[in-house]
Amino acid sequence: MSDQERDLHDLDLLLRGFQISRLLRLAADLGMADRIAATGSRSMAELAAECGVLPVQLTRVVRALAAFGIFQLSPDATVSHSPRSLLLRSDHPRTMHYAARFWTGPGSWKAWAQIDAAMTGGSPHEAAWGMGRFDYLRHHPEEARVFDDMMAHFPGNRHAAVADAYDFSHARLIADVGGGNGAALRHILARFPDVRGVVFDREDVVAALTSEDLMQGRISAAGGDFFERAPTGADMYLLNRVLHDWNDEACIRILETCRRSMESAGTLLIIDEILEPDPSRGKPASYLIDAHMMAMFGEARERTQSEFQDLLSRADFAISNVIATRSPVSIVEAKPVARAG
Repeated sequence: MSDQERDLHDLDLLLRGFQISRLLRLAADLGMADRIAATGSRSMAELAAECGVLPVQLTRVVRALAAFGIFQLSPDATVSHSPRSLLLRSDHPRTMHYAARFWTGPGSWKAWAQIDAAMTGGSPHEAAWGMGRFDYLRHHPEEARVFDDMMAHFPGNRHAAVADAYDFSHARLIADVGGGNGAALRHILARFPDVRGVVFDREDVVAALTSEDLMQGRISAAGGDFFERAPTGADMYLLNRVLHDWNDEACIRILETCRRSMESAGTLLIIDEILEPDPSRGKPASYLIDAHMMAMFGEARERTQSEFQDLLSRADFAISNVIATRSPVSIVEAKPVARAG
């Protein structure tokens, strides 16, 4: 195959990548990977019966996925796992099950169809649904829980990576602002037993938290709007994959809320990807995340280190350290600085 033929072949598959993503979501929604033992196999007939679908149609789905190394399908219509399909099992330590359900979920799927709206300053999600992303999640709680699960199992195991990369032992109380289901705090507190936490998020998010989520009392929960307030009394504040959801003006409001809530000796940790300005040196997935933020929110985006520095300076913070982790995210440590005048 010539270089041009390979480029044509590869580009053709990229153009049809949405088809693979949608088939993966179907497989995850049906729980197919969990229905096949990690070292076993199932006949397509019995798998289809258990999923409640037609065997002929399910075979076509498995056949297409198997062509990309996801599941293995034998000539006698027996399906078993491949290394890639094992990652779709919900019990895999680095599961992609929740990501498969999220990326082409109804909210995202329809918003991406309106991506052109961002080119003239609009929000693709609002163009698709007539409401912002967070209003949509409030009106679609089942999809909101899929989002929370995906964030808790985000590829790269970022919560564990952050807990390993930073010394939280000097913290007394950590406020996770926009902390979702508390997964980040649970990883940190499991590693640092003398620390306590408070997860702060929308009322509907914290209402779904269980005693297990809150580590039987080591984590408390508070609901509210982080544009208006944040928990007081903490000596460390986390913004974990929060700022990339917002444009610069909104980010500054969130940072100012944290600044008002913390004491002068407090610490702010921003946990986000730091975008490499040169795409030839960066990771493709990072730029896809950036494009996804555009589809969901219009002006929201991933940021370079200099862009983080600018935001923090405008909210009276100064970067004191930047710490890479073994996952795609980095930890931007910032301290409040005295306000001019």
